[in-house]
Amino acid sequence: MIEAHGVVKSYGKLRALNGFELSVKKNTVHALVGPNGSGKSTVIKLLAGEIKPDSGIVAINDIPVTNVREIQRQVSQIPDICNIPDNQTPRKMLWKHGKASRIHKEEIAYRVDVLSEMLGLTDDLDTRIGELSRGMKRRITLGMGLITDASVILMDGSLAELDPLFCMQFINDLREAGDKTILITANNMDLLDKVCDGVTIIKDGATLMNESMTSVREKIGRPAITLRTSQMNLPRLVQAINKQLFINRTYVGSDYVTVEVDDIIHIPMVIRQASAMTEIFEARQSMTSLEDLYRSFFEQQ
Repeated sequence: MIEAHGVVKSYGKLRALNGFELSVKKNTVHALVGPNGSGKSTVIKLLAGEIKPDSGIVAINDIPVTNVREIQRQVSQIPDICNIPDNQTPRKMLWKHGKASRIHKEEIAYRVDVLSEMLGLTDDLDTRIGELSRGMKRRITLGMGLITDASVILMDGSLAELDPLFCMQFINDLREAGDKTILITANNMDLLDKVCDGVTIIKDGATLMNESMTSVREKIGRPAITLRTSQMNLPRLVQAINKQLFINRTYVGSDYVTVEVDDIIHIPMVIRQASAMTEIFEARQSMTSLEDLYRSFFEQQ
């Protein structure tokens, strides 16, 4: 559905993408994650047909993104920024974008009703936008992007500041609507873990991982203990812990280590060993998560 292979894109001397790879299956929800400046927004702009790659292949439904007219017919890009006029109403903004997309009036009316229900805007459709919260403005921005009923939806930070429970329901509603392939850039790993079918991790314009969540979940979801200690003692502690046979892997941060064990009964042994070596400021039991996996790429490599 969405394919990118060996993609290079530079802005002057700055190389934003360096051999980037991406594969997203049709009718799935896929996460694109990475630190600020890693190239996420450049990927979104390429897929939306706003810019062209210097080299490599980028296509949606086997259509090259250089075919801008056809790509923009299939793709809806929903930005992070929600700058919409305070003196307008949600209804007027949705209608405005529907008309700009040359949608028939009856179809616009139907889509406004459906989207306002999905986004929780029904009671505020005729309220001045200036009187609404920032979260509600973000919902309006989502509606403006979805009014075209495109089959590919690109959400570049669009879910920021929105309630996670709302986001989960919203994504599930889009799934049920059918024929929707969704690419999300976001920082809420817990949310992405729950709603996504696949994930791509990008760093310095290159792909570190592009896998299904089924594959990712084979690496996470195991019993773990997070130990917070001083930066000075952390390397020696990690080295000692990794010698134990019951340790699956460790995820190291700036002042903590998350230790994944093969059975929960081994957690007290890890705590005793760590306490004997150094002062432990905090010990928190959990299950390894997508957040741990994500951090391991940027704090160990």
